[in-house]
Amino acid sequence: MLSYNSLSGLTFVYQGVKIIQMNLDITKITSCGSDWETNRYTFLQTIKTWRSEIHQNRLYPAIEYANQLQLRFSDILNENIESKSWLENEVKGTFVDNKLVIIEKAHQISSQLDKLIDFIKWALNENLEILNEAGIVKQFVRDNVDIISCCNKDKYRGKGYILIPDNKLNVYKIYLYDLSINWSIDDPVEYLEMTLLRSIPVKLVNLSLEELMNEFMKNSRTLFDPMIYICKTELDFPFKETVFPIIKEKLLASVNGLEPYL
Repeated sequence: MLSYNSLSGLTFVYQGVKIIQMNLDITKITSCGSDWETNRYTFLQTIKTWRSEIHQNRLYPAIEYANQLQLRFSDILNENIESKSWLENEVKGTFVDNKLVIIEKAHQISSQLDKLIDFIKWALNENLEILNEAGIVKQFVRDNVDIISCCNKDKYRGKGYILIPDNKLNVYKIYLYDLSINWSIDDPVEYLEMTLLRSIPVKLVNLSLEELMNEFMKNSRTLFDPMIYICKTELDFPFKETVFPIIKEKLLASVNGLEPYL
């Protein structure tokens, strides 16, 4: 393969929600015959912005950019290795005066494929560093976030409430969650729709979190006998870009019974 469709402006799906746009023209930087020095500079400038976000503990959407790029570049690498192998097997050259002469066009294509493969391997290694850095931050957050079930685990768990502290704003946020399935993509995936119902300043709360949710339930008529979760964390990392997406992942795992109840 010598060229690829652009990923510039392409929207990706995260847990069923379209939130990602990768502003990187894959066609341009993986075109055979292009300026590979310029391609490297363009690529480094792009991932520099992702690294900057991660260093500020802002994981999303940078980590999704990097994940999707790693998958796409891995596909491109494999396709071009196969193309080069096919070229070498099919184009054997011809003998002139007992000397093997390689068809010039095939030689040029093979040379360009070598440069492209070299570029993709380099880019994958650079991007892997981003993923490793992001992975360390993400694991730290996961280890410092507890999601506790306040109900019988045999209840229907596909819809319910969760209380989450936003330590940046010093508020408790109560969400209605709803388990859904995205059927619009090749492999349907489960995801959680989260609706913010109430934000309560921490300074106004003189109850335990369990008592606070009990008080909320007394005045809530949205669901009958719902599942209730409480999230506990002392982290004050960026809420929207880091804490909230990871809590959604852990909540989805708990709803599906993939993580033990505490």
